[in-house]
Amino acid sequence: MCIENSVTMSRCLILLSFVLLLPTLAVAQEPSFDKLNMQLREALDKDDHKQAIALLDQMIEMKPALPSLYYVRATENYMAENFRASVKDFDKLIELQPARSDSLWERGISCYYAGDYAAGAKQFLDYQNYHDQDVENSVWRYLCLAKSEGLAKARETLIAIERDPRPGLQEVLELYRGNVTPEKLLEQMDQTKLTGEAAAGYRFYTLLYVGLYYVAEGKDDLAAKYLKTAADPKLLEAGPSRISTYMWETAGIAHRDVLRRQKKQAAGEN
Repeated sequence: MCIENSVTMSRCLILLSFVLLLPTLAVAQEPSFDKLNMQLREALDKDDHKQAIALLDQMIEMKPALPSLYYVRATENYMAENFRASVKDFDKLIELQPARSDSLWERGISCYYAGDYAAGAKQFLDYQNYHDQDVENSVWRYLCLAKSEGLAKARETLIAIERDPRPGLQEVLELYRGNVTPEKLLEQMDQTKLTGEAAAGYRFYTLLYVGLYYVAEGKDDLAAKYLKTAADPKLLEAGPSRISTYMWETAGIAHRDVLRRQKKQAAGEN
């Protein structure tokens, strides 16, 4: 979830932005922590989530009261698809820094994939207190409620967003409101006059949220098609300034989640 640079409350909290905070944690600390910190940055640069988590485990054992370590481990656990561990780390972060509770949209997505849909819905509702013009927040609450209370309730209580400035996001909201079809949304995407990175961003968010819409509708074949396209590395390369790396990773997680469900279903039928 990523707001344009012109919006004050940025939601583009990419992992590497938090790595920049880590050198300040090492000031006046023992060399072993400094060494782990350097190794952590290397692991994050390589997207080696397993190694990053192992290093963070050691760092947290040494400095258990540093909130930023729990944030980074929460996001790394999410990328590694350790969803319950991710939620636990976010909860520890909130324990240490209660004022951050409303802002942690990432926790809501971890709750969704951990199967704690009610907690996810509450997280996204609370986020409105932090930033109230983010279509993605409204959509993720819808997705949580669709799982926990059904599609009718999700649509009935959809959070209204009026001023998300990113191309295509207000159109996505109309899909979840039931005012346009996925086909119409995709047609609008194909007809956009945007070019370059702006067009890539428009395409990514449309594909991601059409795919997730079909997940909520129980249409995994269609969901897999659009999530696979959204998770294409070439799309991220085409629009790095317009596509949140965290949400691009989420597209891949969502695609794999659908594929596992399809495989399980196929095994059951056989």
